[in-house]
Amino acid sequence: MHIKKFFLSMLITCGIGVIISAYLLYIHYFPLIPDAALYSLCTAGSTFDCNAVNTSAYAMLFGMPLAAWGMAFYLFFIAVILIYTIKTKHVILEFGMLWLAIFAVLLSVVLGYISFVKIQKFCSFCMALWLCNVALLTLVLIYIALLYKGLIRGINTIHDFTVATLFADSKLRGTIVVLVIAAVVSLLVAWGIDGTLQLAYNQKQKQREAIILQEFKKEYTMFERVAIPVDGTIPVIGKKEYPVHITVFFDFNCGACHRAIAVLSELAKKYEGKVAVYLRHFPLDATCNRFIQHKKDGASCMASGIAYALYGSNEYHDYIMQLMSYRGKVDEIAINRVVSDLHKDYADLKKLSNTDTIKKLLQDDIALGGKLGIHATPTIIINNTMLKPGIPPAYILEMAIKIEMKQ
Repeated sequence: MHIKKFFLSMLITCGIGVIISAYLLYIHYFPLIPDAALYSLCTAGSTFDCNAVNTSAYAMLFGMPLAAWGMAFYLFFIAVILIYTIKTKHVILEFGMLWLAIFAVLLSVVLGYISFVKIQKFCSFCMALWLCNVALLTLVLIYIALLYKGLIRGINTIHDFTVATLFADSKLRGTIVVLVIAAVVSLLVAWGIDGTLQLAYNQKQKQREAIILQEFKKEYTMFERVAIPVDGTIPVIGKKEYPVHITVFFDFNCGACHRAIAVLSELAKKYEGKVAVYLRHFPLDATCNRFIQHKKDGASCMASGIAYALYGSNEYHDYIMQLMSYRGKVDEIAINRVVSDLHKDYADLKKLSNTDTIKKLLQDDIALGGKLGIHATPTIIINNTMLKPGIPPAYILEMAIKIEMKQ
């Protein structure tokens, strides 16, 4: 009876894991809104944000959300427990439960590090899963200690087998087949639920996009029209002769700018021969930008200065694109690394960036941004139409390109 309670506790722990994983999988596709149930549990203060963690780049593994993998893990662990209690209490299943639980705890440590260091946000439900993993390992260790009258003896015993002896036992071969089937079924269930939610998300997204596109078509003619010169300016993507000119005022340390450049690069490829992309430097740092109130560390100003030191060379485009795809803060170390990759001398470029000629090029961009009333990045101008600051969805930018191509 005492042993049965251990297995019941394991099953309950895994069941909780399945439920939490399913909920996290749901909010991966449908992030919580302020009036949603359990929203307050996910956004307790500035440190906790389930939406930020669960929709980050780290929340995917091999094309499937981590929450779906978690669901498959707990379902498989339930299967292992049931096979062990109903079919056969073999040492290989004890070995499997122990190492599955150890793996889950180690993974929890890794994910905790990513949350704390990389994302700098925590997910309360993710932390609940980490506790489930610790509880699962604790229960397995206690069970092994009780079963073999000592933890060390138990661990040594369940590791005392060879692959040859496993496959020599016909009954055990059948158990291994059942385990493989259980693993496949667990993955298929998680994959099926993930696919269903993804399909529902795509359908909802299409409906939302259709409504937004209709509204955008009406609004586009009412957006501010500005004069944006391109004469004497080299496009970073495309050629001057192309009919659609997209100008982006950006900052090297603006995450949204990185995404905007990536999206515009893809659209420029799709509409090759039609779209040229121009970049205007507008560091959000009073160190070099008189239209910004607060001084920062000058890193964005330095990055733009080095860019203009390369302006007109073949390396200008590569420098921009490498820094805009850099993950992390664009500081002097990052700039130096990219310059070295381009086989350029950083000290020479830094010296050149401090000359009056290069400073004027940067200040011309900043002056133009100030004249246009720009205060945030990215600000995108398509031909003479200035969009609202920020990065619109790709389908909105594509619609704007199509509108401009018809004019």
